[in-house]
Amino acid sequence: MRALIIDDEEYVRLVLEHTLREEGCEVVLASNGKAGIELLQTQAFDCVITDLRMPGIDGMGVLVWVKEHEPTLDVLMLTGHGDVKDAVEAMKQGAWDFLVKDTPFDGTAVKAALAKLRAVRILRRENLAARRGGYSRDLIIEGSSQAWTTLRKQAALGARSNAPVLIQGETGSGKEVVARLLHDLSGRSSGPFLAINCGAMNRELLESELFGHEKGAFTGATGTKIGLVTAADGGTLFLDELGEMPAPMQVGLLRFLDQGEYRPVGSTRSLQADVRIIGATNQDIQALTAQGRFREDLLYRLNTMTLHVPPLRERKEDIPLLAEHFLPGIRAAGSPTRSLSSQAMNSLASYSWPGNIRELRNVLERLVMMSSERGAISREEVMAALPKPSGSLHAGDTSHCTLDEIERLHIQRVLEANDGNKTQASRILDIDYKTLLAKLKKYGLG
Repeated sequence: MRALIIDDEEYVRLVLEHTLREEGCEVVLASNGKAGIELLQTQAFDCVITDLRMPGIDGMGVLVWVKEHEPTLDVLMLTGHGDVKDAVEAMKQGAWDFLVKDTPFDGTAVKAALAKLRAVRILRRENLAARRGGYSRDLIIEGSSQAWTTLRKQAALGARSNAPVLIQGETGSGKEVVARLLHDLSGRSSGPFLAINCGAMNRELLESELFGHEKGAFTGATGTKIGLVTAADGGTLFLDELGEMPAPMQVGLLRFLDQGEYRPVGSTRSLQADVRIIGATNQDIQALTAQGRFREDLLYRLNTMTLHVPPLRERKEDIPLLAEHFLPGIRAAGSPTRSLSSQAMNSLASYSWPGNIRELRNVLERLVMMSSERGAISREEVMAALPKPSGSLHAGDTSHCTLDEIERLHIQRVLEANDGNKTQASRILDIDYKTLLAKLKKYGLG
């Protein structure tokens, strides 16, 4: 990335220059708003980091100029005052983020914001590629089956609305891809699409990631942080593993869905954002509600529209299309793209695919990377690459095993069947997540 830093304090400019160069950025410096705008008129940048309070043309003036002349350029605002009104006004004018200068200033918050900006820019490029002629390789779900055709039609209908959507489907079936499809077909397609896994973090971290936090809100909160809800303003926020969301967080999400308001951690003021929420789960959300693990009122609010993503075993006629789509992007260095023989394709279609599309891609990668052969992939190669039937724990091959050995084998099989998803494995094994982690460490499966 190429960044323009505009600040009237030399110390701040030097700290940011050093911090950003460490992150691999090319940096250009300007000591005031007028000099910064002159550079913007003659050079190309990926982002602008500007102080808010400067003599002459201040940061707000720079922001207004950028949005008039370079609307796709991202602007990060810095201030030593921490005025919430300034932050809200900057965000309304189109600032990508608003950061408070810590004392002493070390650039840590800017580094974190830059990392998030990089991720957002990647998503924007993928969305642009989609609009220019088809989804990028990692996002698409090919298919002409009745199940997939029906789902695409439902997604097109859902894209007309800004209402929340709940997507249900097995692990690896493509729930996030469907969420991206909804976003790209909607009027929000030019806005950001951001995603977060609600099952990958505890309540405190998830709340901070979603809603942001104020400086000093908790141990380690060394600066003000903008959350994903703010960053996704005008776009879509995808909440994966929604069934794993801690109960206290469900209250905050319900309030945001009802009123469009949220409160950063440690703040006494409510903020607003225009964000469409798409949730996804591989669990039976109704069963979770009946068990008291998911709020019934939140479920009612979320499932204005529910999309069910079919597992791959229910759309086997799509396997040839998917395989042919993935293979061009999977090849060993210096080797030509391999194809699949008709017998190999039949073998793929006869497998049950418990890991769905993700497992299909993994098997294709294994086929290409682990073979020195050229030409069409044979049936024998496919059969060698597919997981072997696990069989029963009462089979002869375990009759002389210790209980620990049987337990280790069963945990390994469940993990493999769920593509390494520990949350799903702990649910199937009926043990809590921490117990599973302990067993993985015990058996060296970690």
